[in-house]
Amino acid sequence: MVAPASAAAGRGAALPLAGRRRSRSVACAEECRERSVSFRLQQGGGSPLFYRPVSRIIRDLGVLALAAHGRQHQRAPRVLDAMSGSGVRALRYSHEANASFVHANERMFGEHPLRANLEPLLSAGRARVTADDAVDVYMRSRLDGSLYDLVDADAFGTGQPHAAEAWWACRTGGLVYLCATDSLTTSGSNPHQAAAGYAAVTHKFPGCNEAGLRLLVGTAAREAAARHLTASPVFSFFHRPSSTFRVMMRLDAAKRPPASAFAALSHVARCPSCGEVWRVPSTRLGDAASLAPPCSCCSERGEAPREAPQVMGPMWVGPMHDAEFVAGMRGDAAARGWSEPDRLLGSFLEEAEAEAK
Repeated sequence: MVAPASAAAGRGAALPLAGRRRSRSVACAEECRERSVSFRLQQGGGSPLFYRPVSRIIRDLGVLALAAHGRQHQRAPRVLDAMSGSGVRALRYSHEANASFVHANERMFGEHPLRANLEPLLSAGRARVTADDAVDVYMRSRLDGSLYDLVDADAFGTGQPHAAEAWWACRTGGLVYLCATDSLTTSGSNPHQAAAGYAAVTHKFPGCNEAGLRLLVGTAAREAAARHLTASPVFSFFHRPSSTFRVMMRLDAAKRPPASAFAALSHVARCPSCGEVWRVPSTRLGDAASLAPPCSCCSERGEAPREAPQVMGPMWVGPMHDAEFVAGMRGDAAARGWSEPDRLLGSFLEEAEAEAK
């Protein structure tokens, strides 16, 4: 790994799986409120939707990133909320980040509150509601050219197929906000899922939350490259209350990345005895042990490693944050009086500074 794990960003040791507690959803009997928007979780006799108030900071960062993107490009951005749920993200992007248009998509069954929640935007021609599979929406965007400045893919599991297919709906210079929830896979418990979702090998070790983020970033960058696109991370963090990996990616160029860019994709080895971690270029996997730096339990004492190194990856080993972009987001958070994202973005900047050394 490159940067030290910050407690605020949740990059440190994973909680024991048996003791991990997930924050719960709440039900609002009449109306919920988050920041500047109000919305309902239930329509008529339909079942109430899932909503986790403690995840507000995840949505805060999406709003701040979209607002920063709009200032950078000097235009009111277009948003695709691919799995919109109640529409709280769509509402916030419109009201708090000056989105000119929001496409809210949700596989709705029975009575559902999404359309009612977005009715003012729909009436003003600033929103569209669909009930399709998200991948179909991505492909349709590519075919008809209706590309977006931000694609929000609030997914479950490994983050696939959205880490691969969401790129089709993103315009050059735009953002893709990815989510993965399968911390069992990123900590080595489901090797078949790691192979399917990340084309990677994982192991359980104290930094597996950071490894999970780097797997997701590396997968998104590689999938973009396979589509002749160049992508890089804007920010990333592990949200402990929801046990989710959150990554904001940018589509830097509509062309295949240069060969030098793939140096940021590498395997990583770890000494099981002392915990020392080092990079292993994917072309030198057979040399993983010999590439180990001096570490306290082995080389410094002239000892041979007691166990073979654990080799993980490939994963992203480059910078995890765009410091300039994050600094702009943080300034906006302070101006809005949003203290929690202000503190978290500060930790991102500390990590970016450590990575640059």
